[in-house]
Amino acid sequence: MTRHELKEQIQHDAFSDSVSKVVHYTTTHRDKLVRWGAVAVGVAAVAIGTVAYANRSRHVREQDLAAAFDVISAPVGPETQFGKSYRTEDAKRQASIKALAGVVAKDGGTGEGLMAQYYLGTLKAQQDPKGAESDLKTVANAGNEISSLAKIALAQLYAGENRLPEAQQLLQSVENKPTSLVSKEQAQILRAQLDATTNPQAAKKILQSLQGPKQDPAISRAASEVAAQVTR
Repeated sequence: MTRHELKEQIQHDAFSDSVSKVVHYTTTHRDKLVRWGAVAVGVAAVAIGTVAYANRSRHVREQDLAAAFDVISAPVGPETQFGKSYRTEDAKRQASIKALAGVVAKDGGTGEGLMAQYYLGTLKAQQDPKGAESDLKTVANAGNEISSLAKIALAQLYAGENRLPEAQQLLQSVENKPTSLVSKEQAQILRAQLDATTNPQAAKKILQSLQGPKQDPAISRAASEVAAQVTR
């Protein structure tokens, strides 16, 4: 799985799937130049070794994450010659949790480890809300782009527990500080969905501002779909 493919998958899982779920709720210097030749040679050797090690380590972490995603994407049904499969959805879910937890234990705190922990939290959400909250909070507080995904998932979790102020605060924080994975407009749509039951007029106003010919077609379409739900 390439970085581009992984980013596309994350964007789909985090936004597109979040939209439908919340509707149902009515919820990644350079070193300074060294003047002296002998010292420069020594420093350069160390730097090259460090970069090479970092690249190898990152490659291993990416392999770890890719292996976990292989489990997540495995089919459910009888085993075939084309790869691993699981007899039931529950068996696949448990294997996915185990695989992701292994990546978190090994690579926790890195970009790959945080990505695995984000997915781990979303998988835990239905049967282990407290565990899901702990995993998602860790990623949400990491301060990187993946954090925006975790905030959305955490907001969904809170909404499902009727912890609406906490959910709204998380979505507002993403709206105030969007990332390449979650735009301001996407966060606005999710916040409007959350507000639909408590302040439908405010929700409609947000959604109307996101519709029109000057708006991104995907955003406008999503806002229109959510607006139709709000007016029901």
